[in-house]
This record gives sequence, structure tokens and C-alpha cells, in this order.
Amino acid sequence: MKRLLLLTVLLGCLCLAACTSAPKLLDEAYLKDTSLLTDNPCAAPCWLGIIPGQTSWRDMRTIIEDNGQFGVVDEIKDDGSEVRLASFPRKDSPTPCCRIYSSIDGKTVGQILILLAPDQIQLGDVIAKYGAPTYAAGSDVTSDQTLVSLFYPSIPMAVYAFAPGIKEGELTDTSQVIGVLYITQADMEEIAKSSGLYSWQGYQKLAGWLDAAPDMTPEIQTEATADATPDATANP
Repeated sequence: MKRLLLLTVLLGCLCLAACTSAPKLLDEAYLKDTSLLTDNPCAAPCWLGIIPGQTSWRDMRTIIEDNGQFGVVDEIKDDGSEVRLASFPRKDSPTPCCRIYSSIDGKTVGQILILLAPDQIQLGDVIAKYGAPTYAAGSDVTSDQTLVSLFYPSIPMAVYAFAPGIKEGELTDTSQVIGVLYITQADMEEIAKSSGLYSWQGYQKLAGWLDAAPDMTPEIQTEATADATPDATANP
């Protein structure tokens, strides 16, 4: 089991979606949660009081198990390392909605991946609260299902929106948000270094944008790195 970086972010969502040849991205079995907008009980990248890079693995387990809205937590430990994965569903559903990955040493929460039921959050709501995302990526799951990843480096998080296929689909303010990934700043920097991303170009059709070669592989810097290298620019 490898830690969840950008090359497996999309696949991580799809593995949660289904273990079939045709995953269903709009699924009522996923989590009903609007905390991304309400900041209740805490603001992104915090979820239920769990913060990537800060909350201990033990405290995370206690928070999830005491919450009351979740089913049994299935924990897997990576062979040959200390990395852990906790996967769990809503209490009233057998379908896993959430995955939490540990840091490399297995002692701290590293990443939080949540799949959301439809009709909870629209993309326009997210942009109204957080502003426009900086980067995007997209991948067809089926011919009529596209998962669009929208990156907010400063938070740091990725928001997943649904579109009905790259050929025919488009993003609008009413596009359904079907997931969110909270990560550490270090992981966001790793995403930037290892993945081709597209610059955000606003609401538009996906064809001609996310089906072309990535227009940049940006370097997302921490404030300290930016201070050390003030003239750094994005790599092509």
C-alpha cells in the first residue's frame, strides 16, 4: 500500500467508488457532510477535529469511533513499512465513504479522503467560499463520468467535481462536488513536483482543456521555500 500522492489520488477515489468495472461516482451511499462550507466543527484542512500532519493516529481512531455516524473502521498496515490506512462507511451504509492515511511513521494522520453524496455541495458554493482553485486535472472514469480534481495549494486540499464525460461535459457553478482530499503542505508540494496539472480557466467545457497535454507542472512553494528562491518559476 503506497501513500496517496497525486498519481493515485484519482485512483483512490475510484477504489472507494466501487470494485467493479464501472464505478458510480454519484452515489447516495457516500457521506452526507457539508463541513467544507460550514467549517463545523473546524475549517479545512481540518475535518471533525482531525488535521493532516498534526493529529495522532490514536486520536484519529478515537474521534472516528466516538462520532456515532460511522460504521466499523477497517485498518490496514502496509507490509514493509509503518504506513496505515483506515477505511470506513457511514453507519447506515456498507459502502466505504472515507479513507485516512497515516504519515510514513504510522503515528500521525497524513491525508484524509472523503467521498460525498450528491446534492450536498455545488462547485459554485466552494468557489464562493474559497475563491477559484489554482490548478485542475481530469480523468474519465466512464464515457459519461469524469472526475475533475481542483487544487487549493494554500489550504492545502483538492476538491473533486463531477462532469458527464470529457467529450461532452463541462464545469458550471452547479457541478456536484463529490469528494475532498485534505493533505499536508509537504504532500501538496510533492503533487506539484510529480504531476502534470492544468491552470484553472474558469467554468467551461472540458474538451480542449482537460483532454489536452498538461500546460504546466507547477512548483507549489511554502513561504520558507519562496523566501529562499524568490525567482523560482513553474516548470513547463
